[in-house]
Amino acid sequence: MQPYNSTPKSLLHLFLIMTLCLSCQKPTNNEPFNPTAYVNLFICTEGDNGMLYPGPAMPFGLVHLSPETEGDSHVGYYYENDSIEGFSHTRIAGAGSQGKGGGLLIKPGIGLFTNKIKEFSEPLIKSTEEASPGYYKVKLASGVTVELTTSDHVGFHRYTFPRDRKKDRYIVVDLSHSYVGMLDARLEIRSEIEIAGYFKSLHNRGGGYHTLYFTIISDQPFASFTSWDGDDCGEVKERQGNQTGVWLSYPEDGKDQVCLKVGLSTVDENLARAEALNEIKGWNFDQARESCADRWEKMLRKVEVVDGSDELKTIFYTHLYHSYLVPHLSSASTGEYRPLNQPGLILQTKDSAPDFNYYSTWSLWDDFRKYSLVSLLEPSYTKNIVRSLVDVYANKDKEGRDPKYSPTPHIRMEFNSTVIMDAWNKGIREFDSAIAYKGMKEYALQEDGKRISDQLEQFYHAYVAMLMAKELWKEEDADLFYEKAMGYKRVWCPMQKDREGTVRGFFTPEGKEVDDVEDFEKHVYEGHLWHYRWFVLHDVEGLAQLRGSKELLADDLEYFFEKDLFMIVNEPDLHAPYLFNYLDKPWLTQKWARRFTTKEVTQLYHNHGLYETPVVSRIFRADTKGYIETMDDDAGAMASWFVMSAMGLFPLDPALPYYLIGSPIFPEYRIHLDNGKHFTVKANNVSEDNFYIQSATLNGEEFDQCWIAYDTIMAGGVLEFEMGNRPNKEWGKSVDIPSGMSEPGCVKK
Repeated sequence: MQPYNSTPKSLLHLFLIMTLCLSCQKPTNNEPFNPTAYVNLFICTEGDNGMLYPGPAMPFGLVHLSPETEGDSHVGYYYENDSIEGFSHTRIAGAGSQGKGGGLLIKPGIGLFTNKIKEFSEPLIKSTEEASPGYYKVKLASGVTVELTTSDHVGFHRYTFPRDRKKDRYIVVDLSHSYVGMLDARLEIRSEIEIAGYFKSLHNRGGGYHTLYFTIISDQPFASFTSWDGDDCGEVKERQGNQTGVWLSYPEDGKDQVCLKVGLSTVDENLARAEALNEIKGWNFDQARESCADRWEKMLRKVEVVDGSDELKTIFYTHLYHSYLVPHLSSASTGEYRPLNQPGLILQTKDSAPDFNYYSTWSLWDDFRKYSLVSLLEPSYTKNIVRSLVDVYANKDKEGRDPKYSPTPHIRMEFNSTVIMDAWNKGIREFDSAIAYKGMKEYALQEDGKRISDQLEQFYHAYVAMLMAKELWKEEDADLFYEKAMGYKRVWCPMQKDREGTVRGFFTPEGKEVDDVEDFEKHVYEGHLWHYRWFVLHDVEGLAQLRGSKELLADDLEYFFEKDLFMIVNEPDLHAPYLFNYLDKPWLTQKWARRFTTKEVTQLYHNHGLYETPVVSRIFRADTKGYIETMDDDAGAMASWFVMSAMGLFPLDPALPYYLIGSPIFPEYRIHLDNGKHFTVKANNVSEDNFYIQSATLNGEEFDQCWIAYDTIMAGGVLEFEMGNRPNKEWGKSVDIPSGMSEPGCVKK
């Protein structure tokens, strides 16, 4: 493997990237601010860099409609590919492994019948490809122009066939397509404009699955059809199996433009049909596109970057967009939904709350920190996200439970209690706290696991349960969880040496010495002992005591960064740059957080070991690769890290309502809060050289602390920094940061 080089491979590649940048029209000084103009949906779509996609979706919507190119992408799309297999409706942004989703593949074209994906795929004309929030467009080699947009539950396709090619026009619907494997599917030709059915697909190698129902409605009738089940092909109206599909032939005297509305439902085909008919009324594609774009504009403008380079704004707003793709809305517009693990159960959202929307698709081991950003900017979404997590606990023990079922593609949920606690501590409490606590308690009382990584995570889960126990005045439980949360001390080996033979202390199996702390995945998940050495989110003070002092732990942490041991491509140590704030050296947080946000760094590790050659690159860029190789976005985990680090506000312990201050990259930005107030952050004289905080004021008063409370932000005001090119080692030093472990496990006094 060669060192990573972001230089385009060819002049053609360079031309395409320049075209994409020029097509992203920035507002002039006389135009109202529109952040969607800075969203480049081709960022993180080339190669194994981010695993993101250019197709449209609503914020947290059910339908994620995007092109499928030939290649082994986890979300169906590689920017460098030159062929299109079709356009599928489900995926998880930045999912690793084989990806999750890929169901319901549809493609228009001109040609003769085939039921083989590789045979009906065709080249795309790369120079015609466009993407923006709510819209995707491309022209195929056959001359067919494809345009896509979505609502929450509906994928809207507009196909324009070339006027001079009237013969052999088709639209193919393939129900065999899935990233992991299709288990079963059904289709029914209901009329010459309507097809309905379902698909049941794996979403992980362990057998987890989802079932989605669909109805496809066309504005133009097809002339004939050929359906298939494997090699059995013919004019059969109903098919079932994992190798099914239908080829729709359109008449030579028909219109040149055909539109499809594809409704999805987790409940049944009739609800899918109702979504297609009612969520997008009529056939005005441009109006639907505008509606989706408007939703994105409303959300993205919650953070208004007043000043800064177009490049950094592009990265910022693109990744703010990426932060809002997971989870997925799973309840119907009329409220029906099937809960997680309960495929036979149909519930109604209004029975829980009049304004409840049910969400699924979780990847909480990866993106649990992201929800501290969502709860700040989008509390109304957070309310229903948390209700949905509590709903999982509420239905956990009902009959018919199938732990492999999710209504939508799914990954994992370990840190759900953290997301619930984050909302609670921010006053978002419209959920059943008793049910929430029962689930949090059961999870926290699980066995600690065999790997050190599992144990450290379990100690943190116990701590979060302790926080809720204290809130609910459950004194005995709080004491119990306090003791369990302190269990990290039992697996500390004070005499453990690093690879160079220096005694530093590490978390090791049973607290006993090991041969090499850099053995990858021997004792921990996706990393080595250095990466999990810092995973005591709830008690950094206690970790410093284990090491001997804050000074010694800070020295170890600086060594960790100087030796390029930090692994930003994965989640376990993402918080590490911000630990210096706890260790009386906030200027080092400013240094390292800023370095990994905007500067060139060296990365030694991918998720499962060493790169063959160290990667030297900026981590976050505005080109089509976007991230470094193998760095999956992981449902917005990495995107939100950039967003929060760019803002200079990061939640080291996301269960608490506080943000650590890093190094803001923009001269000024404003947060337009849902309560009608505004919080402005100014970084005077900030630049690539001036990233150290010299001094700060909050609403005109001296501000000398390296953290800020959620309530302070919500009250509105102005936080103003003076920036310089040399560290002020006294600013923010020796200021206690609130800790959930500051009181022994007793309830609040």
